[in-house]
Amino acid sequence: MTNRITKKKKRFTLGLATALIVGLICCLLSYFQFFYTLDQQSNDLLYKGQSNFPSDNSQKIVIVAIDDASLAELGRFSSWPRTIYTELVNNLNRNEARIIAFDILFSETSPDDEGLAAAIKSAGNVILPYAGTTESNETGEIESIRPLKIFEESALGIGHAYMIPDDDGVVRKLPILIQQDERYEASLALTTISKYLRRTQVYDSQPNGKYIITAGREIPLQDYGMQINYTNNPTSKGFVTVSIVDVLSGKASQDIFKDKIVLVGITALGFGDTYWTPMGQALSGVEIHAHAMYTILSGRFLKPASSPVMYVSIMLLAFICGLVVLRFQVIWSALSTVFLCITYFISAFYFFDRGLLLDIFYPPLSLVLVFVGVTLYNVTLERLEKGEITRTFGRYVSPSVATKILNTVNEGSLELGGKECPVTVLFADARNYTGFCEKTGPQLLVSTLNRYLSVIIEAISKHNGIVNKFGGDSIMAVWNAPITCTEHALSAVRAAVKAQEEISILQANTPNLPKMEFGIGVNSGVAVVGNMGSLDRLEYSLIGDTVNTAARLSALAPGGRVWIGAKTFEYVINQFEVVPLGHLTLKGKGELVSAYEVSLSIQSISSQSQLWPAKTLKALV
Repeated sequence: MTNRITKKKKRFTLGLATALIVGLICCLLSYFQFFYTLDQQSNDLLYKGQSNFPSDNSQKIVIVAIDDASLAELGRFSSWPRTIYTELVNNLNRNEARIIAFDILFSETSPDDEGLAAAIKSAGNVILPYAGTTESNETGEIESIRPLKIFEESALGIGHAYMIPDDDGVVRKLPILIQQDERYEASLALTTISKYLRRTQVYDSQPNGKYIITAGREIPLQDYGMQINYTNNPTSKGFVTVSIVDVLSGKASQDIFKDKIVLVGITALGFGDTYWTPMGQALSGVEIHAHAMYTILSGRFLKPASSPVMYVSIMLLAFICGLVVLRFQVIWSALSTVFLCITYFISAFYFFDRGLLLDIFYPPLSLVLVFVGVTLYNVTLERLEKGEITRTFGRYVSPSVATKILNTVNEGSLELGGKECPVTVLFADARNYTGFCEKTGPQLLVSTLNRYLSVIIEAISKHNGIVNKFGGDSIMAVWNAPITCTEHALSAVRAAVKAQEEISILQANTPNLPKMEFGIGVNSGVAVVGNMGSLDRLEYSLIGDTVNTAARLSALAPGGRVWIGAKTFEYVINQFEVVPLGHLTLKGKGELVSAYEVSLSIQSISSQSQLWPAKTLKALV
């Protein structure tokens, strides 16, 4: 019992170790970003499942779009005079816009620059962008394209408009700060919000790489980038959008600009300012800036869970899943694994709405891999244990019988009863066993008997026989059940002859081995083969007159001899030289039984026995 408990604990421990190793592999996959694209795309699902924007914050941002309608009416964008922007600034200023932020570079001179600069300075609420070139200078730094000095000096502030997509081309973060020499320059979104909230400084304290404080809002950073919290409304971009031609013509309602952030930029297609977002839709740069501004304004910041938190989540889920798979059957463990995945997904969406971005790829992946890995471990171990049971069972009964019984158990058809089939039965019985026991100690008795029985069993196995049972000093074997053997009588007699010959060789080669002789009886006929006993205690065996006759022949046969019945003789008549023994009276049988002795060698035949050629004996039967 103790060994069984220890073995069970070892199996459980190894299974749990398998689960933790799989979890560790998932941690390594995460660390090296092995499934980077799948990981990012999986996490994008969180954006689509979040709550919609609160209306009070989203309505504080208005986009004045340079859209396709504007281009159709005003002509090619590159040919627009600066007077259009001058008129736009004056119009928005009259409509009491609190902040006017442009996502348009004014880096080239134009005849109307002074007029636009005057309008910007008069308004006192204009934020201008600058951007970077696609090429680096000699020092390796990206050179900036800044607005003309006349505009930069007139503006309330400036901010960079960099867009840096992730490796899969999706914009998930906005670089809030970029480092220029020894100073940090804020993004257009950060500058706009700080001025909208009437802050003299863009940020309240020196950035530390992990967060930045602006207007009392602590913005979490990742390499000085902020995770953008996009709206999930597929029918709307989340913000009020007005065409620039409607603003210039006065068609747009004046109330929509009052005390708002007005963001001016290009939304028309074909300008190369369109990016994919986690929402699965492409947005223009000005719209992405609007989402970033909303994120800062509303304070709905997203902070990705730290790597240690993710690793702990992976290992914890792997541990729990390992316990479940080891404790329950496959169907219940599969359902439990699905339940754990769903629970984790719900938790991830819950925490996402509260600003914590949990990874929803690697932890669920660890659940799936642990389920598969530990299930395969269970299946493999069960097969090994079944093989061990079969081998162990086969040491008490024949491996073929053991396999048949185990298969019957697995099929659920194990029951009492049997069926008739032709068989050949061999009995080998030790001579003078009682006297041998009296003269020999228990240890020597067992070891000696096992030496002789091993020789007999080996001969039986070599000739496709099945050892059915042991009877202390005797052994019973059968052919043609449960495995079919076409020449069962011939194989049995060959095994008997081989056993006697090998016993003689053993005794000759081992002079110190106590001498023990066996009489062997072989008989063929019909027997009932199947499960005998009761439902609580079964034994796969065979019964019938054929079995009894073989046992009686074995009991009468002198040591070192092989006696066979008449039916067996008919099968092997042309294969062996035999001596007829006449009609014998066997215990328990009312009729006389014909029997024959198989010749092992001329020296082994009793001097009182006459050697009869097989062809001659055929006529005497």
